[in-house]
Amino acid sequence: MWRRGFCAGRRIYSTGIYLGGTSLAATVLVQEKDDRVDGVDVLSKARHITGPLDKTGLKPRLYQYQACPFCCKVRAFLDYYGFDYHLIEVNPLSRRELKFAPGQKKVPVATCSCLDKPLTESSLIISIFSTFLQRKELSIKDVVGLYPPLTQVEARSGKEVQTFPNKYFIMLEKDYKWNSEIQAAREEREWREWVDNHFIHIISPAIYRTMQESIETFIWFSKAGHWEDIFNFVERQSAIVVGAVAMYFVSKSLKKKHNIDDARKAMEESLNKWMAALGTSRTFMGGREPNLADIALYGAIQSFVGLDCFEEMKKKTDIEKWYNPMDKLVKERYGSKYLKNRC
Repeated sequence: MWRRGFCAGRRIYSTGIYLGGTSLAATVLVQEKDDRVDGVDVLSKARHITGPLDKTGLKPRLYQYQACPFCCKVRAFLDYYGFDYHLIEVNPLSRRELKFAPGQKKVPVATCSCLDKPLTESSLIISIFSTFLQRKELSIKDVVGLYPPLTQVEARSGKEVQTFPNKYFIMLEKDYKWNSEIQAAREEREWREWVDNHFIHIISPAIYRTMQESIETFIWFSKAGHWEDIFNFVERQSAIVVGAVAMYFVSKSLKKKHNIDDARKAMEESLNKWMAALGTSRTFMGGREPNLADIALYGAIQSFVGLDCFEEMKKKTDIEKWYNPMDKLVKERYGSKYLKNRC
């Protein structure tokens, strides 16, 4: 979705832009050289998100667009568990920040200090890091090996595509003992897939319904992301216009592809479905604490928090009953206790 939108934008304007959004830290300069795949002699602008309890030595870097819902999912995971990491905004036109990964056109992309290859696909990245937290006897390289790719040939294009069949699975050392654990794991996987394959596809049609709304949305991105501190006037205005036009047409394409009549109504129904699944006995899909499905939906929602769409959903649904406690725990880095145990 996001790659396709900015490919359209490239035809409109040829200079680089960066997507903005809310951030947890100021922009800093990072210059490191180690054995990581992106550890070359380059000076990159990055935002350092501190994690005092993170002693893993992974030093993750997340290459992203700030407003991309798939990137927001990974950020939500890293924040919830208290990782110490860096955010690098990718120029969606030149993608020069991804030159260490030839052919890689989509974000998010994650790297670690001890990996010689990048990690791709938001749900795969989350599953790898989640498995790493639970498998103390394994290195991050060992964990990556538990997610082998499957190469297939697309019937239409004839091109080879790589998929990861178990990307929604957490690869535990021992099987679940109780039926309730098996059911909980299955439910978590199903809702993670639902976020990726259903909910996220509604977001663009819901927030870029008209050209005016698209422009207003990118103006908000500019303010929330402090673009005035990153870009000059021409770059900032170009980012707003190019982004707005590109995403407006992407939203129309997604609306047609997924047979969405009224995007706001579809989002309302989706959030109601989520709340109905929670029921009255659970605060989170994971029960007393969030699971990866909670984190996935929370992250996806972060891509439009602050926009009119989010305010409308709060009025028309009961999503705040789940969202507010979730937001509190993510900002408190509640899951850092598990990261501390891993260290």
